[in-house]
Amino acid sequence: MPDHIEIETTYSFAPDLSLPDLADLAPGGVGQRRHELDATYYDTDGLRLAARRITLRRRSGGTDAGWHLKIPWGRDAKREFHAPPGPDTGTVPAELARLAAAAARGEPLRPVARIGTRRTEYVLRDPAGEPLALVADDTVTGETTTTTTWREVEVELAGGGRDLQRDIGRRLVSAGAAPSATGSKLLTVLGDRVPRPTPRPAGDTAADAVLAYLWDQTERMLDRDPKVRLDEPDAVHQMRVSVRRIRTVLRVFPSVLHRSSTRPVERELRRLARVLGRARDLEVLRERCGRWIEVLPEHAAGHVLTDSWLHTLDDRRAAAMDRIAEELSGPRYFALLDSLDGLRTDPPLTGAAHRKAHRVLADDLVRACRRMSAAHERAVAATSTDERLTAWHEVRKAAKRTRYAAALAAPALGERAERVRSWASRLQEVLGEHQDGAALRAYLDEHGPGLAAGSADGDAVLVTLGALAGAEAVRGGALIDEAARVWEAGPDPRDPLA
Repeated sequence: MPDHIEIETTYSFAPDLSLPDLADLAPGGVGQRRHELDATYYDTDGLRLAARRITLRRRSGGTDAGWHLKIPWGRDAKREFHAPPGPDTGTVPAELARLAAAAARGEPLRPVARIGTRRTEYVLRDPAGEPLALVADDTVTGETTTTTTWREVEVELAGGGRDLQRDIGRRLVSAGAAPSATGSKLLTVLGDRVPRPTPRPAGDTAADAVLAYLWDQTERMLDRDPKVRLDEPDAVHQMRVSVRRIRTVLRVFPSVLHRSSTRPVERELRRLARVLGRARDLEVLRERCGRWIEVLPEHAAGHVLTDSWLHTLDDRRAAAMDRIAEELSGPRYFALLDSLDGLRTDPPLTGAAHRKAHRVLADDLVRACRRMSAAHERAVAATSTDERLTAWHEVRKAAKRTRYAAALAAPALGERAERVRSWASRLQEVLGEHQDGAALRAYLDEHGPGLAAGSADGDAVLVTLGALAGAEAVRGGALIDEAARVWEAGPDPRDPLA
């Protein structure tokens, strides 16, 4: 699916004003062309896409006629996806609808506006004749229930940098332009019909601190949704991190959010994390196996170590990604997103939530540290191999919750919480490495015969898997020793904020 990153700024421009001269900003000259554009914009009845600054249209005219989906993609940028125009049936291409699904939440996409544009486009070129920036002088007519006409100028980067974009913007402002209030033709024509976004909380109460963190992590989860659907590098991992951090908010701060109200949401988050986790775990196993094969001796037990079986992990991860795609297109996922919106707009706050943040969050963070300490005591006391693996895994999970809780509390509690965050983060890192190794050994024990059977040289595969398992066993012992040193270097878990 063709796509590109669009970095664009828009300016309101009165009809009687003249564009400034930009020739000195274009060493290769300024080209000019005219277009007549006509676009129908699609959204839900409640304008869910527009509320998240996503635009979906079918446009005729110009050099890129067809379907366009624009999604916010980093600072001052959007990623624009294209699909062929196809017949004008009003049916949105499935691949575009899929990328907008987290915003639409299963609701039908219908025409909500029609916008016509008379465009004069100026192409600023470099000495080689390549485009640096596109300056579009647009006279726009927007139709919904009423008709509105206005003039605006868009400045879109091509091969130039942001300094050039700012220089052009300063010229436009000097000529009488003003930065667009909406930055979007669709938002201009829809006006007050577009739902306002939930504001990020700001204040010094415990509720403000917890809800601001919840707001941030929910936004990150939503931002990563289309990246997961595209299977971009690290997208599944980052989305799962956001899901886990939201769960931490709901579990670790009962002094702020009523657990009876948040428990159903937490269960759905745990389910989603498991679906994401299958693909992520296979990704980690694949990378880990590849690293070991690079550093282990080339030969063992008379066989050359081989990576011929790794494609099987790739195939299984692809199947796990299909399962994720199914999950992210289902009603349970959309209902979960609605529930998270509800927690942000109408949170189930306790009475203590309105007290100063440092007083409330300190108590919850101390409780998280003490739960981690109890898990550590069980791990140290474990006798059998299986008990130790399970117990240290529980320490890792407790450390992760403590890390996230400390990160949330750090703005209110300062250096004391940051010290806990750093300690828990390091402990989680070491034990996470240990858990990844344990997971790899368990996977090889369970699936090793099948991996060997699917290879032309099964004996070499089995020898390779044995070498990997042995290396992980040695590494696992060293990591537990390292975790013990990290634990001893940390604060007293019974009174971590002292």
